[in-house]
Amino acid sequence: MMNRAVLILGIFFWLFTGAARAESLSLVRDEEIERAIAVYLAPLFEKAGLDQRAMAVHLVKDDTINAFAAKGLHVFIHTGLILKADDAQEIIAVLAHETGHIAGGHIVRMYENMKIAQRNMLLSMILGTMAAAAGGGADAAAGAMLGGTNMVQSAFSAYRRTEENAADQVAVSLLQKTGHDLSGMEAVMRKLKAQESYQVTDDFLLWHSHPASKERLEIILNRQEQNKTLFAPDQKRMARENALFDRIKAKLSGFLYPAKKVLENYPEADNSLPARYARAIALYRDGRFKDALVRINALIVDYPDDPYFYELKGQILFETGRAAEAVEPYQKAVSLLPDSVLLRLGLIQAQIEKDDDDALMQAEKSLSLFTNMSHEIPLIWRLQAVVYGRTGRQGLASYALAEYNLALGNKKQAESFAKRAVETLPDAMPAALRAQDILQSLRNKS
Repeated sequence: MMNRAVLILGIFFWLFTGAARAESLSLVRDEEIERAIAVYLAPLFEKAGLDQRAMAVHLVKDDTINAFAAKGLHVFIHTGLILKADDAQEIIAVLAHETGHIAGGHIVRMYENMKIAQRNMLLSMILGTMAAAAGGGADAAAGAMLGGTNMVQSAFSAYRRTEENAADQVAVSLLQKTGHDLSGMEAVMRKLKAQESYQVTDDFLLWHSHPASKERLEIILNRQEQNKTLFAPDQKRMARENALFDRIKAKLSGFLYPAKKVLENYPEADNSLPARYARAIALYRDGRFKDALVRINALIVDYPDDPYFYELKGQILFETGRAAEAVEPYQKAVSLLPDSVLLRLGLIQAQIEKDDDDALMQAEKSLSLFTNMSHEIPLIWRLQAVVYGRTGRQGLASYALAEYNLALGNKKQAESFAKRAVETLPDAMPAALRAQDILQSLRNKS
């Protein structure tokens, strides 16, 4: 019976930490893919009455077909969804579904309902403990806890199924309003149906809190049949979206799949842009740098205004110890896409590793543009620390490392570097005052 009680606690833990999974996910950053997803998402947000400017796209390194939304207009896309999709319409269908959750206020209500459920679950645990203390033993305690767990699980699952059905309905409406058919939604449902059949027990509650894909597929097929004579999708738009998808899928394949598999999926006979792109990345990932550079240079010749080909060239050069040569392609990438933070950070890293006075000055100048983003991208603080250190400003380097470690949650290191900054910097200097604030804040929390 003790094992049964442990299982109950495991379910309790899943229910009330599952929504916070985003905090421990393995995230992938890629400007090109994030922008492509944003292109798909923006019209859905517009038709749903949501602020496109506030949306944030995140890539999760996970092989399953999945996506989810979180507070603050954040949408998380699993890499498995992109790699296992056949075209953009499947991605757009999933994004429409997640937009339905956001527009319907489901995310906020889920957090509220979880708090209520947590309170009820804790109450059942207390009752179980009291039953055991009153002489009922482990069986009585587990029985009380199981009763509370079943009640919470049942209510939570029913709530989730209702919300999922509502999001499906909104998704259908949004797809029609943005000029799409339901082919992507049908394809995703069929793949989810197959995935459900072998889904591991870790996500048992997830699948049982969602309507079965078979049930959802039947509804979608009925809606699709009803709409055939009423609705004409924008085929040209869908073709453009599919072409963009082919490119980002090829890029993701190149980075995540073994080179042998990539070269099999994109053989030399395929001279399309996505295939050439995938092969260049695969060769780079396989350590065949010279061949990879030849191929990316050929892409640059054919597409001289594409920032991402210059970015890839800069990345290859930088990661093979040729930082000075990497500066030029990164500069070109930034000139073509000046609002990209990720491309500019690539340039800054190359400038720092080039390690001459002019390059370091340019890197510091660029870093100053990102001060207000350092809480979102801790790497900015670390790069500032390197620049300060290489230009002989050890006090500022210590301060930057204090901020960097604080952002990562490394409290001991943050305290150590903040102390060094306070000891080194002039008292009235803003960085010294901020270092003092860091120390005080850490002491108050200890």
